Amino acid sequence: MKRHIIIASHSTLAEGMAHALKFFEGNNLDLTVLSAYVDNKPIEGQIKDIFDQIPADDEAIVMTDLLGGSVNQKFFPYITRLHTHLVTGMNLSLAMAITMEPANDYLSADRIREIVTEASQQVKYVNDLANAGSEDDEDE
Repeated sequence: MKRHIIIASHSTLAEGMAHALKFFEGNNLDLTVLSAYVDNKPIEGQIKDIFDQIPADDEAIVMTDLLGGSVNQKFFPYITRLHTHLVTGMNLSLAMAITMEPANDYLSADRIREIVTEASQQVKYVNDLANAGSEDDEDE
């Protein structure tokens, strides 16, 4: 079993995410990147080509940018493929957690959910955090 990680987005966000991941994890990180619509071509064929290259027993984890976006919608039909997970709303925390998971076994849906929850908790309005810290200082 091999884990295939696919990062897909509108325009070049996926490329930037891949560069950031390789910055933190090294250039040996194996990713498939799909920057959709930069060449004005439909992406269905590109997605099919990606999945055609993944053996049936291998795991595929796809991360996309927007839940309601066309990129996520075009990957949606592939969730019926065994050992395939589709996660949207990607951020660097999510991508790092996924890529750093041990690849000696399939990721369970529960583990993916835990990673998504942890990554979503990284989205914060920092002004509020700073104000909360200031209020704590005043209480002392």
